[in-house]
Amino acid sequence: MILLIAYFIGKRESKNYRAYEIKEESMSPSLLQGEYIFAKLAKENPKRGSIVIFENKEKKFDVVKRVIGLPGEKISAKDGTVYINGEVIQDTWAQDLTSDFPEVNIGSAQVFVLGDNRSVSTSDSRILGNIDWEDCYEAIYRYWPIDRLGQI
Repeated sequence: MILLIAYFIGKRESKNYRAYEIKEESMSPSLLQGEYIFAKLAKENPKRGSIVIFENKEKKFDVVKRVIGLPGEKISAKDGTVYINGEVIQDTWAQDLTSDFPEVNIGSAQVFVLGDNRSVSTSDSRILGNIDWEDCYEAIYRYWPIDRLGQI
C-alpha cells in the first residue's frame, strides 16, 4: 500500500487512476477540504452513493460529487426532498435540504450528481445537467490526512 501511495503522489495521474485534492466543502463531512484521494476510471455500472470526479467542461476544473440518479431514472426535488421515479430517495448523505428542481430524465449512459453539503454545492447536475458516466472517476481511497486514511 505504501508503494502505491508513493507512486500516485509522485505521478498524480495516469489513464486509469488519479490523485485528487478536495478543494471545497461541497462533500463535507464525507470528504473535507484539504484531503487527498485516489480515484479510478469508472468502468463498472454506476452505483447510487458512489463518489465521483469529473471535469466541469465549461469552466475546465475537476469536480467531486455523489451519484444520486442512475441511467434511465427520472429525478426531481420538491420541498427539499429528492424523488427518483416518483419515490422518495433514502438519502443519508445530504447535510441540507435540496433546492427544488423539475423532473429530469437521466440518459442511458449518464448519472445525476449532487454534493453532500447541498447549501454550498456548486457544479452539480442541477447546474451542469446529467454527467456522462464514461467521463467519471470513482473515488476509492483517502490517503491524506493519515488519521482519515482508508477506503471511501
